[in-house]
Amino acid sequence: MPEKRVAVWDSGDRWDQEGLVWGPLDTEPGVVDLLPKQALNLNLTTNMEYWQITLDRSQKTLPVWQTYLDTLKIGTQGPDALEGFIDGFEPLVQARVAAQDVYDEAFRNVQASLLKMKLLGTKVPVLIGGHLDENERLMKDLRDLFGESPRTEDTILKRTRELYPIWERANVAMAALSPAQPPIARAIQGVAHTSAMYKALLDGYTDLIKVLEDKEELLNVAREALRAHNREADRLNKRWYRVVKTGMELSPALAAALEGIPTEPSTPEPEPIEIATVTQGGEEGREALTAYVIGGGAHATLRELQYTLPGDPEPFTHNVPLVAAGNALGPFAVGTVLVLRTLVSNSAGTRTTAPRTITITEPIV
Repeated sequence: MPEKRVAVWDSGDRWDQEGLVWGPLDTEPGVVDLLPKQALNLNLTTNMEYWQITLDRSQKTLPVWQTYLDTLKIGTQGPDALEGFIDGFEPLVQARVAAQDVYDEAFRNVQASLLKMKLLGTKVPVLIGGHLDENERLMKDLRDLFGESPRTEDTILKRTRELYPIWERANVAMAALSPAQPPIARAIQGVAHTSAMYKALLDGYTDLIKVLEDKEELLNVAREALRAHNREADRLNKRWYRVVKTGMELSPALAAALEGIPTEPSTPEPEPIEIATVTQGGEEGREALTAYVIGGGAHATLRELQYTLPGDPEPFTHNVPLVAAGNALGPFAVGTVLVLRTLVSNSAGTRTTAPRTITITEPIV
């Protein structure tokens, strides 16, 4: 007699792939049944952002409202209002994604400019000293320059302002040699950077900061628009459920339909850990470095950073424990596109954050 494979549920949190057993065929040949030996709470294993939870509840509430209580109003809002909230989520999510991508690009432009200034500010003085160590005036100015290391935004900019005129004078001294020598330059990402380009980095930095602040404001607006929409939809869902559940006599069919609408568990859900920034760096310059917003993760018993690589059959199949001080992934090949998110979980549910994307470029070294 034809047989089918039935997978056995092992410990309640994973399938026992080694413990496959054979059972009699009671369905069509070729059909595979996965039969857990205990009931599953699907809500606990669903990875959702906060807005997806509300959208899911709304999508399950709307047909119940339309089928059983289509004339019921919550205040002045009927089922058409809830349908409008459902339709409104996707445009707001897409707007937030677009604003996040633009902000991330602006942030990385600022970081790249700072890193180039820092690199030139440390390497060019060595080049000047190597070519012109007999020039006492230049050597004295270089010694004064080394009084403070360029490790912060302020000190990097200070070094840039102080080095630029020294670099210009060094170029004059190089031209005065016999025979005359070309101006000093230092290559970054295959491009020879001159003193004029160094000055342009400094002059353009203020504009980059302004762009970053403008994009951050647009991102905050997009985030708040989505959160405000979510609050209104969530409020309507909960008011409707409370009115129906406690304020009227339920038919057996309506009572059964209400059971299919998710409700919040008594245990506090884990608070997401938001990604503040994703930048490229590390010792080889080809790592993805994540920093996190302080204060997230309350009630979470599991905290992970998940990511997707090109060619992965499913998204977010890679994960590492989330480190509060920041994670470093890689190194990766130049051109690799990573999509990252955080995941937190406890007995009440599993929550994720909005995906963030970074493309690994040629390192600034």
